[in-house]
Amino acid sequence: MRNEPDASRRAAAAPDQPAGLIATLEAPPVPVVGVPDDPRTGEPRVPLVVLVASVLSYLAVAGVTVGLLLVYWDAVPKENFANASWLMGQFVTEPGSIGRVLLAVAVTVITLLIAVPLAITGYYAWAGYRWSRISGLVGAVLSFGALTLNVYAWSTIPLAALAAGLLWLPPASRYFLAWRARRHPQEVFAPPTVDVFYGPLPKYRTD
Repeated sequence: MRNEPDASRRAAAAPDQPAGLIATLEAPPVPVVGVPDDPRTGEPRVPLVVLVASVLSYLAVAGVTVGLLLVYWDAVPKENFANASWLMGQFVTEPGSIGRVLLAVAVTVITLLIAVPLAITGYYAWAGYRWSRISGLVGAVLSFGALTLNVYAWSTIPLAALAAGLLWLPPASRYFLAWRARRHPQEVFAPPTVDVFYGPLPKYRTD
C-alpha cells in the first residue's frame, strides 16, 4: 500500500464533488484592465486613440520626407540653391563647393532625426509598448527641425505633436497596461494545502 499516502493527499486537496463528477483545478483569472481582446487575433484590441496616433506618426514621416525630396528638387538649379530650404539660404556658397555638399548632407540628417523616432513611435505604439510615449515626445520635439527645411515639411510639427499627445490619454494607457500584463504575467501560486490527511483512509482501515 505504498500509494495510500499520495491518494489521501489528493483526496484531501480536492473539494467535495457530487458523485460521478471529477474534481478539476481552474486556471487563474486573467487581470482585467478594461481592454477586451480582439476575437480575430486574441490580442488586446487597439483603441482608437492609439490607431490615430500611429497613423499620424506615419503621416508626419511622410510629410518631412516629401519636404526633403522637394528640397533636393529645388536645389538642382544652381541659381536656386539658396531658396531650396531655410538652412541653405543662411550661407553663401558657390556651385559645386563643399559647402553645398555639406548643406545637402545636413538637411538629410535633420530629416532622419525627425523621421526615425516618429516611425518607431508609429510601429511600437500599435504593438502596445508603453515606452512609445517617450519616443513620441522625442519625435514631437525633433519635428521642429522641419523649420529648417521648407514649408512643405512644416506639416510634420502638428502631426507629431498630436500623435504624442494622444498616447498619453487614458485609453492608450490602459492598452499599454494590457500588453504589459500579457507580455509579463505575474506569477500565480496555488493556495497552500491545509488539513492534509496522513495515513490510510478510513475505508481501508481494518481496526
